[in-house]
Amino acid sequence: MSVFVRDVIVDGVPYVRADSVSHNKIGIAITTHNRPQVLANALEQHRKHLPAGAVVFVIDDGSNPPAKVPEWCNLIRHDKSCGIVASKNASLECLMDSGCEHLFLWDDDAYAIADNWHIPYIESPEPHLAYQFLDLAGRNKLNDMAELYRDDKHVAYTGQRGVMLYYHRSAIETVGGFDPVYGRGMYEHSDLALRIHNAGLTTWAYADVTNSEKLIYSLDEHEAVERSVPKPERVALVERNVKIHNERRDTGFTGYVEYRQQRDVVITTLLTSHPDPQRGTKLMATPEQLSKWAKSLRQCGCVALVDELQTGPAGVELFHIPVVKMNVYFRRWLHIWQHLRDHPEYRFVWCTDGTDVEMLRTPWDEMETGKVYVGSEPKTYADAWAKQNHPERIYQEFIEARRSDVMLNAGLLGGTRADVMAFAHGIIRLYYQIESYRFWKKEQAGAAIGDMLAFGIVAQSFADRLVTGPQVHTVFKTDGLGKEGAWWKHK
Repeated sequence: MSVFVRDVIVDGVPYVRADSVSHNKIGIAITTHNRPQVLANALEQHRKHLPAGAVVFVIDDGSNPPAKVPEWCNLIRHDKSCGIVASKNASLECLMDSGCEHLFLWDDDAYAIADNWHIPYIESPEPHLAYQFLDLAGRNKLNDMAELYRDDKHVAYTGQRGVMLYYHRSAIETVGGFDPVYGRGMYEHSDLALRIHNAGLTTWAYADVTNSEKLIYSLDEHEAVERSVPKPERVALVERNVKIHNERRDTGFTGYVEYRQQRDVVITTLLTSHPDPQRGTKLMATPEQLSKWAKSLRQCGCVALVDELQTGPAGVELFHIPVVKMNVYFRRWLHIWQHLRDHPEYRFVWCTDGTDVEMLRTPWDEMETGKVYVGSEPKTYADAWAKQNHPERIYQEFIEARRSDVMLNAGLLGGTRADVMAFAHGIIRLYYQIESYRFWKKEQAGAAIGDMLAFGIVAQSFADRLVTGPQVHTVFKTDGLGKEGAWWKHK
């Protein structure tokens, strides 16, 4: 028996079941700033033609008074105006995090005027399109664009308006979002369109579906609204940003730009399910283990990866990880790498010991992209402890080759998320390589008690950009010698 279900409208909004294939696939984000009536009118029009199952966000860029939205909208508010770039990136972030496949970014002075307006966009093989008007509808003309191509489904131009921007999520996953290099805005959407095009994803850099004027109405096109950015500010931004944009355009620039709001974070691990091979005992899974570390971080974002601890010190975000039978010193890099993989919003990252490290002053403003910051000790790799406790062939060969080098300490590692991930993954690869050799009888049975030598070996691939010493940390095991200029106190 076949059952036919008619479209269901709930309080004027098309409804779909939560388990529907199309649920949350379409996302609409509308940016607004200090135009309450314009926003209200736009939302009223959007509601008339809302795609079934669509999620709707309004990004309020510091409006005064704050924007108000109906119950069927989600409101995201910037307390202070951050500009177009930040607002559009917030649009991408909320839609991508909602699992949307088709992303529609609207200005508040445009809206849909026909049912199924979204269909031509989502059915197009082009992962990026934008509502375009060749010129203003009235007597005034801009004469700033020309038509390059037209067929029965697409029309391409020499430039792009920012009224309504459509992206398939794959385009954003490939090249990211709007570049903060454009400050508060102007040319940021054209830059993103060019990066998508230069990545080989679109046929034309600036294209729209044909007959889009029957689907979408723009107040700006009809000069029926005041611009949200004052003219003097707009002129200054255009003058500044056009130079950046055109240089990138002419060189074929492409590259990933993070669209999520980035944050800096300090990460530690407290893995207590198995004995510590250096101490010979298990650590206690108590908040006190991390209390000095947490207290020193001074409101910095701090994360602890734990396998038994249930409650952490105030201000520490706990992430519970599975119990794994593995040397805890190598295991921590496995979990750190996995955590960083899952958190692309991180900018600068520090991975530190949690039981004997304290922050003396915040490092973020002094850190440089591309530099990798590490801990060290006032001794060399010729130290007897290193040779006795790291019997594997690769470690012994490293010790002999680097006898006079300063020993690096794995209790401190800082840098960009990408660099710290690469460092951590290098340690993981080395660990599993040695364990595989052990299985193949190419390595002796005795195993290193920790990761200190592995840390040193991996650090060699970053040798031209490593930073250690008095800027990074106090002299190891001196109870703070050099604390006047250091970021960290280590033992």
